[in-house]
Amino acid sequence: MSLLSVKNLDKRFGGLHAVKDVSIEVEAGEILGILGPNGAGKTTLYNLLTGFIRPDNGQVLLDGQPLLGMAPHKVVGLGVARTFQLCRPFVGLTVLENVMVGSYGPRVHTSDLRARAMQLLAQVGLAGKEDSPSELLSYGDQRRLEIARALATEPRLLLLDEPFAGLGSAEIESLSELIRDLHRNKGLTILLIEHKLREFMQLVSRVVAIDFGQVIATGVPQEIVKNPKVIEAYIGKQEPEHAA
Repeated sequence: MSLLSVKNLDKRFGGLHAVKDVSIEVEAGEILGILGPNGAGKTTLYNLLTGFIRPDNGQVLLDGQPLLGMAPHKVVGLGVARTFQLCRPFVGLTVLENVMVGSYGPRVHTSDLRARAMQLLAQVGLAGKEDSPSELLSYGDQRRLEIARALATEPRLLLLDEPFAGLGSAEIESLSELIRDLHRNKGLTILLIEHKLREFMQLVSRVVAIDFGQVIATGVPQEIVKNPKVIEAYIGKQEPEHAA
């Protein structure tokens, strides 16, 4: 059985069909990439999976348990955590306090939340910054803080929404290695949305490509980059050349 099973998921916003009959299977222990141009429906899909918006139709199962209709904190309590396109630290709290907030959930079984949060900060590369105001971190460090806060909930499935956005090449390389470490050493199952295609393709083991709210291709990275529908979604349909 897949860890996450999405069947015929559908969402309209008035006349916009944002997610159209999407079905995806996410196997335990894989890094699955969600690929698509801007406006394809990727973040809407994440919002549906994590309880931020309700679908018009469809089914989402985590290890066979239905998720649809649950509030976001209930979804987190079952082991699904996410980050956002735009960093959203809890303003007014320190870096350490931001991570500790994520620990007050049903999946965390320790009385020393501070020590646990310190370990997570060290894991994501923020050791020594625990007392800093979260809003004063560099943008790259705020990305790491988002991941630490998600990890604090003890997830089984981690959804990353454009974690490389706004980062330089050195920061991207370092964050890529962190994602690999979370997958390899913690056994996390990861869904990844990202527009930095070279780094994206190096991280994921399988790709689901979406355009105009619907799945247009599924496969390993080597297949997806050659798929005509995916190429058309990114660069447009190429008109055939006519002989002079």
